[in-house]
Amino acid sequence: MLKSFLFVYLFITLLLPQHLSAAETGASSLNLDSGGIALKGYDPVSYHRQGPEKGKNTLALDHNGATYLFSNSDNLETFKASPDQYLPAYGGWCAWAMLDGEKVEVDPKTYKIIDGTSYLFYNAFFVNTLTKWNNRAKSETEKALVIKAQSEWELLESAPDPAEQSAILRRRVLPASAQAPP
Repeated sequence: MLKSFLFVYLFITLLLPQHLSAAETGASSLNLDSGGIALKGYDPVSYHRQGPEKGKNTLALDHNGATYLFSNSDNLETFKASPDQYLPAYGGWCAWAMLDGEKVEVDPKTYKIIDGTSYLFYNAFFVNTLTKWNNRAKSETEKALVIKAQSEWELLESAPDPAEQSAILRRRVLPASAQAPP
């Protein structure tokens, strides 16, 4: 009983704020830092070439409400020519967490390219969600995981306001007895 209580307490106090912060603050649905930088400053094109590289402030481009940084001018020009090809799935939020409709921060160096799209994953505190994703894909197929996560992303994106997004997340994360009335 005590272990269950401690787990729920730690989950609510440590992890739940990460899940709800973007929805509650009215921030963009994209995973951006306080300065509006996407991918924690990593170059989106580099994921598809040599692997994640930090971008430079001198090679920046604003696209759909986010600022992307690039490690070299070739990657910047490549992105300009076809930006949608290099945008990360689910606004840059963790693909594993998106299976449950949750917006969770990522480690920009923990990623996977699936059918030409970059998927980012949480990797901290002894939890690597890319490993979890790969293990589940062995039994459910990667395509099924992508379809499920995409469905959850679309549900979050369809919420008309941050309060409704927050309510969706709370219903999924908290047991009914712990949910406050709206």
